[in-house]
Amino acid sequence: YVDGELVASASSDQKDIARLEAAKAALHKLERLLPATTMIRDCYVGIDGTFEVEVAKQKLYAICGIKKWPKPVYSIVKDEGTPQDKKFVTAVQIATPSATLQMSGDEKSRVKDAENSAASLMIRALQQHKYV
Repeated sequence: YVDGELVASASSDQKDIARLEAAKAALHKLERLLPATTMIRDCYVGIDGTFEVEVAKQKLYAICGIKKWPKPVYSIVKDEGTPQDKKFVTAVQIATPSATLQMSGDEKSRVKDAENSAASLMIRALQQHKYV
């Protein structure tokens, strides 16, 4: 029930399974009622309304899924320094229906951080150019 109105129901021999299946069905129904931009915006904004760079890679993956785009592809474009002082720059590439977009991130000491940097810059570019 949502606001006193039945949205979905399910049955099973086990009460917990029935509740879970009913919740899944309700979410699936309600998801279609939300505009895609609302779901995408919630995807890359943190709880306090700020952008979270640390999880940008996950959020870009989610945006691509919502938009039905292929998964982002990451590549190392710069790998310099001694083993004790490595620096990496990565690029992320996504294919949209209208273009293939690529963005390089900032130099970081870990590949994971470099990928998150590239993803966060890609998300900001997608926002600026009204892809999301």
